[in-house]
Amino acid sequence: MQQEAEELAVKINDVYGDIVEYKFIDVRTSEIQNYPEVLKKLDRVRLPLTVINGKLRFYGGLDEDLIIDAVKEELIKQNNNNKERGRQRFTGTRT
Repeated sequence: MQQEAEELAVKINDVYGDIVEYKFIDVRTSEIQNYPEVLKKLDRVRLPLTVINGKLRFYGGLDEDLIIDAVKEELIKQNNNNKERGRQRFTGTRT
């Protein structure tokens, strides 16, 4: 499973470069304790799990196209949120 996840990470890096962080977590290790929201759902889903921005998005397989598209959606949302915050920050400051 780790090898498949790392192959996916290479593809994501090819598409998005270093703006996307990838981390493989073995759910059998204590490191999973750092992800309480995932830990709560672990007994109800099949592995592997894909978490994007702290949200469980996919489980039971690694569909590269779905995951790459979901990452793209998150990047677009973040970009739009950053633009909106910038507009709010500068509202009313024009002279």
